[in-house]
Amino acid sequence: MATILETYWNIKVDMDSKMQTSKPAPEQIWQYQELLYRIEVLQVCQMFKKSAPESADVKVLMPHYHMFDAFIENLTLERRSCSNNSSGAQTKRETALSSLRAVVEDYRMRFGSFALCGDSGRYCKEISLVIQVVLPAWIQYRQTCTEINEEAS
Repeated sequence: MATILETYWNIKVDMDSKMQTSKPAPEQIWQYQELLYRIEVLQVCQMFKKSAPESADVKVLMPHYHMFDAFIENLTLERRSCSNNSSGAQTKRETALSSLRAVVEDYRMRFGSFALCGDSGRYCKEISLVIQVVLPAWIQYRQTCTEINEEAS
């Protein structure tokens, strides 16, 4: 089973190929921009996961956590322009954004009382778990802005 990143890459390759022979319609331009954005976000999340320090020293972990948290916060604030602006879509978007923000607040509360207990690998595990929870909520939110699926290509 392909990962969501692999699926997005396949859609991108297909869209790139189609754009070589025809002009994209406005909806396809929205989808292509969104696709590139999602690929970038997924790759950055992979980088955060791979670069998480294996340490029990909070001073070593904090710079990584602050960068990570700022990146996630930015995901809740940026790219507000959407291809679907109907009132029904706006309601779904607000609900999905509210869910995403709740997920973010939840992990922040957990990290607010985070105790390593001498486990140098715990931070890496926790960041991975956070990414696994945040990304589905973020993708659900982004789907309410511009829908991307395998038929999008």
